[in-house]
Amino acid sequence: MLSTGEDMGKSYEQLYDVSKLSRGLLIKGLLPYYVLRLLSGDKMYGKKILDRIKEMSGGSWKPSPGSIYPLLRRMVRLGLVSEYLDDGNGHLKRIYELTDAGRAELDEMREDIHPWLERTIKLLTVHLQELEKQED
Repeated sequence: MLSTGEDMGKSYEQLYDVSKLSRGLLIKGLLPYYVLRLLSGDKMYGKKILDRIKEMSGGSWKPSPGSIYPLLRRMVRLGLVSEYLDDGNGHLKRIYELTDAGRAELDEMREDIHPWLERTIKLLTVHLQELEKQED
């Protein structure tokens, strides 16, 4: 039997990789939406997309380049985003821009994501309230 909160935390970590929670496992499902939403406002290069997501989340979520760049390549293959190389200030950058198909997909995502987020928030609220009851 575990006796301390520290032991309990370690035990929980053995059952589940809590680092996935802190890295935003629930939020990662929103990454395609965020990328399309950002590109709907302006064309951008990959690092700028990463920086804007971090900024929009108040610094609490910064997707890795290893998740953004494969997603952008997939979006290009699907015709949701177009890309071109720009040598505007001496540094070659790959610029991404939303296509008409990408705009249509973004509209569809908005409709799908809203009820999903509402259900997720309700579920998390129930769990949070339960945890708070147990702390009293």
